[in-house]
Amino acid sequence: MHARPRPETGAITLVARSELRERGWGLLVLALVLGVGGGVVLGAVALGERTGTAYSRLVDAVHLDDARILVPADQPRLAAAVPTLPGVDHAWTAQAYIAQPDAGSIRFLSIAASTRPHPDLVTPVLVAGRSPDPASPDEVVVSEQIAEEGTLALGSVHTMRLLTLRNVADFAVGFTPAGPASRLTVVGVARMPKWGGTLPDVLGGPGFAAANEGGAIGTVAYVRLQPRPGALADFTGAFTAASAAEPSAVADYLAGPPETPRLSVDEAVVAAERALLVGVGVFALVVGLGVLQVVGLGLLRSAAAAREARVVERALGMTARQSAGARVLAAVPGAVVAAVLGAAVTLLAGTLEPLGSQARFEPTVGFRPQWALALVGGLVLALVFLALTAGAVLVAWRRGRETAPEPARDPTPLVAAGEALRRWPSLLLGARLARGAGVRRGLPPVVTTVAAVAAVAGIVATVVVGASLTRLVDEPARWANGADIALPDSRPDDVAALVADPRTVSVAVADTVRVRTAAEEVLGMSGLRAVKGIPPVDLVSGRLPAAPDEVAVNPRVAQRYDLADGTLLPLRAADGSPRPLRTVGIVVAPRDDRRAPGQDLLVAEPTLAGYSTYRTPQLTAYVTARPGEAAALRAELATRLEVAPDLPPDAIRNLADLVRLPGLLAVLLAVVAGTGLAHSLLVTARRLAREMAVFSVLGATPGQVRTTLTILAATTAVPAVVLGVPLGLGVARLFWWQVATTIGVGGDIAVPGWPIVVLVAAVPVGAALVTLVPALRFARMPASTSLATL
Repeated sequence: MHARPRPETGAITLVARSELRERGWGLLVLALVLGVGGGVVLGAVALGERTGTAYSRLVDAVHLDDARILVPADQPRLAAAVPTLPGVDHAWTAQAYIAQPDAGSIRFLSIAASTRPHPDLVTPVLVAGRSPDPASPDEVVVSEQIAEEGTLALGSVHTMRLLTLRNVADFAVGFTPAGPASRLTVVGVARMPKWGGTLPDVLGGPGFAAANEGGAIGTVAYVRLQPRPGALADFTGAFTAASAAEPSAVADYLAGPPETPRLSVDEAVVAAERALLVGVGVFALVVGLGVLQVVGLGLLRSAAAAREARVVERALGMTARQSAGARVLAAVPGAVVAAVLGAAVTLLAGTLEPLGSQARFEPTVGFRPQWALALVGGLVLALVFLALTAGAVLVAWRRGRETAPEPARDPTPLVAAGEALRRWPSLLLGARLARGAGVRRGLPPVVTTVAAVAAVAGIVATVVVGASLTRLVDEPARWANGADIALPDSRPDDVAALVADPRTVSVAVADTVRVRTAAEEVLGMSGLRAVKGIPPVDLVSGRLPAAPDEVAVNPRVAQRYDLADGTLLPLRAADGSPRPLRTVGIVVAPRDDRRAPGQDLLVAEPTLAGYSTYRTPQLTAYVTARPGEAAALRAELATRLEVAPDLPPDAIRNLADLVRLPGLLAVLLAVVAGTGLAHSLLVTARRLAREMAVFSVLGATPGQVRTTLTILAATTAVPAVVLGVPLGLGVARLFWWQVATTIGVGGDIAVPGWPIVVLVAAVPVGAALVTLVPALRFARMPASTSLATL
C-alpha cells in the first residue's frame, strides 16, 4: 500500500505551484541578479586569491634557492667547497660574467651561464620566446625588467666585450675591457621573483658557458639548505670562515654576505599585495551588500504583495513555516539558475591576470579556473537565495497587517509637535521623527546614520590614499630620485667635470658600504656630500647627520627598530665591535638601482671609515641638471660613462600599477552608498505618511511638510559628513603610513581639496533632493485621503 500524502504537504505543493504561476518570472529576475552579482563577488575572491598567491606560487614554480653567493674567480677553492659546506643540501653553480657593449647606452651587463643547468634550482618561467639552444654560443634569456627597458628586447642582437678579473679590480680607476668579444641574441624573456645581484638579468645556456670557458669573473652558487633549524647560520658561518682563508683581490666589488631570496621578500611586494587585497576585499564587500539589498528588497516586496494568498492560507490552517516552505519550494528553480550563473562567472574570472604589480609574479600565464570555488560558491548562492526567500515570507507573516489591526501609535510626539506649531513646527517634528519617536516599524535611525558615516569615511579614505599614491609616483624626490642622472663608479675627474659644467645645478657624491646591525641584519650605509648645490634627499623629519656619531635612517628602518630623535641604532664596526650611532633624522637618500627606494642609512662622510672594509671607495655621482638640459646631458654622458637606467625602483613601479584602483573604489562606494541612502530615506518617508497627514491636518503647509522631511534627511546626512570625513582621513593616514614606511618613503598623506569639498556638499544636498519625491506626493494627496488609506 502506498502512504497517502500528508495534507500539509499537498497544500505546500499547491501554494508553490501558484507562486510559480504568479511570480515565477519575478523570482527568475531576482535569481539572475543574485547569480551575476554573486558571481562577481566570487570572481573577486578568485582574483584576490590569484593576486595574493602569485608571488608564493612563482617561488615554488621557479624552485627558488634558499641562499646564493658570488665567489670571485681568484677564490677557486672556496667556489669548489660551497656545495659541501655545512647546512647545504645541494647546490647549483654557474659562471658569472660582466660585459661591456660595443655600442649603445648600456655600460655594463652581468651574465650567468652554466654547462650543466640544475632542474630543481633557479628555473625561471618563460613568458615570451624560448630557452637558449644548448649548442648555441650566443643565445640568452633576459629578465622582464630589462626587456621592458627596451635595451635587450626579444629578438635583438648585441655585440659586447667581456671584462677580466683585472678589469673588475680597476673599476674605481678606469680600464679598457680586455676579455674576448661575444655576441648575445635574446631568444626568451623570463620571470623570477626578483632579479639583480647574484641573479643577473641575463642568463646564457650551456653553449655560452662552453664558448666562454675561462673568461668568467667568478662563480655564482645557488644553494638549497638542509631542512633543519640552524642550517642557514651554519652555512653562513662556514662560508665566512672559508672566504677569510682565501683572500680575493676584488673583494671590494664582488664579495659579500650570502643572499637569502626565500627569506628576504621584497617589502614593496608585500605592501602592494596588501593594498591590492584590501581593494579587492572592499569591492567584493560593497558589491555583495548591494546585491543582497536589491534581492532582499525584491523578495520582501514580492512577499508583501501576496496578502490575499496569505489570508487564504491562514483560513486553511497553514502556519508561517509552511507558507515559507511553499515559497522556498517555488524558489528552487531560481536558486538553481543563481548557482549555475554564479559558478559560470566565477570560472570566467579565471581569465583575469593578477591585479597590478602582482601580475609580474604570475607563474601560470593565461586561464586559471578555480573549480572548487565555483562549485562551493554556486551552492552558497543557491542557499542564500532560498534563505532570503524564506526570510522575506516570515517577515511578511510577522507583520500580519492583513489580519491584525496595526497597534495604536504613541500620540505624544504628534501632540507635542502640534503645541509647537506656532514657532518651529518643521524643525521640532523633523528632529523628533529622526530619533524614531512615534515610529515603531523599520530599522532604527541610528543604523542608517552609522551606515552613512561608514560610507563617507570609506570614500574619503580611498580618495586620500589615491591622491597620496599619485603624488608619490609623480614626484621622484619622494622616492629618492631627486637627481636627474645617477653615475655609478664615478671617478674624481668625472665629478670635477660635472661640477664645472654649466648645465648642472647640483652634484652630490655618495660612497656606499654594507654594514651589520647587532641583530646581524645587513643594511646599506651612504656617506653623501654635496660638491655643488644641495644633495638630492627627501628629509622626512629631523635633520641630516653632521657629527661622526650621528645617523639618519630610512623610514622602514625607523619603523623596524622603533627609532626616534636621539635613539641609538646598534651597529657593528668593520672589525665586528659594537659601534652604535645616534639617530638625528628620518631621510630617503638616493640610490642607483631598482631595489627599494633610498639607502637605509645616511651618515657624514668621515663616519664611513669605521664601518667600511673597502680599500677603494665606490662612488656614485648624482646630478641635477638645469631645466630642459637633463636629456641632452644624459645622452652625452652615456657615451663615455656608466649611467644608471632612468627608471623608478621596482617598489614605485609596483605602486604605480595601483594608481587607478582607489578612484574606481571611490566611485563604486559612492554609487552603492548613495543608492542605499536614497532607498533608506524613501522608505522612511513612506512609513511616515500617516504622521505627515496628521501634521497637515494640524495646519502644516506643503512647504512645512517638505521642510520636515528635509530636516529628517539632514539628521542622517550631516552626521555622515561631520563624522565620516575626519574618520576617513584617520583611516587613510594609518593605511598610507603603513604602506609608505614598508617601502621606505615618507608617510605624510596628500589631501585633495575639491573632491572632499564636493563630497561634503553632495551628501546633504543629495539627501534633501531625495526627500522632494515623497514630499511632492504628500502635497498632491489630501490629508483626509491619507488618513483613510494609510
